[in-house]
Amino acid sequence: MTTPDTLHTLSYADRAQFVATLGGIFEHSPWVADIAWESRPFSSIDALHAAMVEAVSSASIEAQLALICAHPELAGKEAAAGVLTRESKTEQASAGLDRCTADELARLRTLNKAYREKFGFPFVMVVRQRSKHEILDALASRVGNAREQEFATCLAEIGKIGRFRLEAMFTNSSASRISAQRIWDRCEALALCSESTDALTRIYLSEQQRAANVLVQAWMQEAGMATHLDAIGNIVGRYEGKQPGLPCLMLGSHLDTVRDAGKYDGMLGVVAAIECVHALNACGTRPPVAIEVVGFADEEGVRFSATLLGSRAIAGTFDVSALDKTDRNGTSMREAIRQFGLDPSAIATAARRREEVAAFVELHIEQGPVLEAEGLAVGVVTAINGFCRSVAEIHGMAGHAGTVPMNLRKDALAAAAECVLAIESLARETPDLVATVGQIEAFPGAINVIPGRVRFTIDVRSPRDEERVNASNKIAQLIEKVCAGRHLIFSIVPMHEGKTAACAPWLMNQLGHAIVAENMVVRSLPSGAGHDGMAIIAIADIAMLFVRCKGGISHNPAEAITLEDIAVSTRVFLRFIENFKPLNAHF
Repeated sequence: MTTPDTLHTLSYADRAQFVATLGGIFEHSPWVADIAWESRPFSSIDALHAAMVEAVSSASIEAQLALICAHPELAGKEAAAGVLTRESKTEQASAGLDRCTADELARLRTLNKAYREKFGFPFVMVVRQRSKHEILDALASRVGNAREQEFATCLAEIGKIGRFRLEAMFTNSSASRISAQRIWDRCEALALCSESTDALTRIYLSEQQRAANVLVQAWMQEAGMATHLDAIGNIVGRYEGKQPGLPCLMLGSHLDTVRDAGKYDGMLGVVAAIECVHALNACGTRPPVAIEVVGFADEEGVRFSATLLGSRAIAGTFDVSALDKTDRNGTSMREAIRQFGLDPSAIATAARRREEVAAFVELHIEQGPVLEAEGLAVGVVTAINGFCRSVAEIHGMAGHAGTVPMNLRKDALAAAAECVLAIESLARETPDLVATVGQIEAFPGAINVIPGRVRFTIDVRSPRDEERVNASNKIAQLIEKVCAGRHLIFSIVPMHEGKTAACAPWLMNQLGHAIVAENMVVRSLPSGAGHDGMAIIAIADIAMLFVRCKGGISHNPAEAITLEDIAVSTRVFLRFIENFKPLNAHF
């Protein structure tokens, strides 16, 4: 028998693979698995076992007899000849039947002979967790049964043996150790670490973050990881590989939130990664690289209007000038770090070298509607979109709303409206390009005054930097054209630009293989939102696994995922981790 990765995988295997995997569950009788295959898919081991037992129950008397006769005698000639199946050898050894005294062996052989002569088939019994004396007493007792009764008893015992073998097969798989319910419950627990009880808000260096770190650190330690809090406030867990000190496959996400947030943005990626390490540890598996799970302290940038603080510290790109930024209460970042019990002068110690990190891979909710619209649980991210942010101002002439004729107006707001529609139209023409006017203000802002000045923001994003820059230039030309036609003055001031963080093809391929192995279609898509990988890419190749979320809603209390999608995505993530192959030989 081969060992399946998950029951889900086996349920969607072809007939030949299914039979090859389960052909030995019922001793030397692959026909049982062949019949059970017709009842796929199986939602549980119980369902699979029931299908196999039904195959035996509905078989002919001849087939049932052949199944009983396929079982070896206990401590019999097969054991002496060393030709037991692996399963039978393990089961008999667990009962001590490979260590019988001369008297025990003699009694066994006498009873086995009497039993076979009376019934015409070997004695079959579940020997797991039974002593040799219990087995001998049961054999002596059952020799006195009627043949019909003993025939039924043997079939019932064979069913029990099959159940134990199925349980052993799947509990030896790390994927069977994944608990979607535990992940769900832990996300719920993190959601309680909030400034208020009626809305989830957890900002950088707050007491709520401290509480979240305490929970996450405990879960990491429970999963077999050594933990520490680094100088910027990231909580880090490390699970050593086949030998201590190996480079790591870095996993994780952020633990801070926006205000009035959902429960899964960031948190799911941390908790699911911990669950995967728990599964590895439960099976005693040590991968060829170390695994590190990071709960990044600040990605959203809510408190100090500076994003990716935790990941920039790890990447060695933290801008120390950010320490002078203040929150809405006037507290500087430097002061807040000290109040949290950390040393701002030690932030550089959080940085990792490129040779220490084999790759960074993050599981994250999609925060968009694509996967749900296509009926897919997971997707592979191609790139974290680059973006351009700018502020445009259009200057016209304010005037009385009742006295200035329409043909003589210089209405800045009407021009801005025309620009907004032109920006939308331009973005629709290019796949994966998005452009948004998210804020607009009209001045002087009176109900009876023609707007003389309008200010609006422009956000342009694309997984391809050249395409994004070209679109931004075209938008400037469109605004110029609109204003020229209306005899208005305009200005555009660039505010911020972030380059595209392309996901590494070799990592995307490995994620894709993990998805295919779970019998799902690989859907590749860009991330329109920013993520910690934008900073970590400075020291390591990155990749992301997206998980479907309801309605594509995020940064909102209505953010939602299903228990099944948690299970599916975490299985895919674990499979990726277990089969991870570093790109460079020195890893």
